[in-house]
Amino acid sequence: METTSFNVPSISCSACAEKIQEGLKEMKGVGNVSVDLKTKMVNVDYNPADVKPQDIIGKVSSLGYEVSQ
Repeated sequence: METTSFNVPSISCSACAEKIQEGLKEMKGVGNVSVDLKTKMVNVDYNPADVKPQDIIGKVSSLGYEVSQ
């Protein structure tokens, strides 16, 4: 497993964090997902054989959140 982190400045509440966590956990190859509301950072453990960081960022974008690295 590898870890990627990225900033999601549009996260504003725990419901946003939960939506992102649940959406990412549905993806093949994604393990632990943690969202820090204070820093607006998302940390994702993933298997690079199954999913790429760009795919994870794309999923967060598809959920309606702006992502910056």
